[in-house]
Amino acid sequence: MALRSNNNGATLAAMLEATSLAVQPDLRANLSARTFAFYYLCGERDSKFRALAAELAADCHVIPRAGHNAHRENPAGVIASLAQILRF
Repeated sequence: MALRSNNNGATLAAMLEATSLAVQPDLRANLSARTFAFYYLCGERDSKFRALAAELAADCHVIPRAGHNAHRENPAGVIASLAQILRF
């Protein structure tokens, strides 16, 4: 709560409306037909996006101890997955 207490309500609402999944194009068919490597990171507690990764047959990297905001909930897990993808 304290982290977001200084947010501007109108600006935040505009951002949420602009980036909502409801207004984004559905690119699942394009992603399913890809001819390139496709890596997908999602939190282990994010069942919606884990299901989407399975639907796309993506190379899925599940971030442990994280939900939808895996980068905030387990940054070290995200870094470890990226290092594995980039082969560091």
